[in-house]
Amino acid sequence: GIIRDILAREVPMILRTEIYATACILGGIVHATAWYTFHVPLEQAAMLGMVVTLAIRLAAIRWHLKLPTFALD
Repeated sequence: GIIRDILAREVPMILRTEIYATACILGGIVHATAWYTFHVPLEQAAMLGMVVTLAIRLAAIRWHLKLPTFALD
């Protein structure tokens, strides 16, 4: 996807205003924190991270949440 966008001279989907990377990063933080800090079993920590990622993404779709953009003048 990213290579196609770059070759087509488009902004990659992950860098647009939609919440993709942010949801993944937060899900990863939840997973790592649950596993390393709270010693939650790995499978449960992974599931928790996935649920958080999915919840953030679905909330962004449902309520039309977007990241701020900056004009490059």
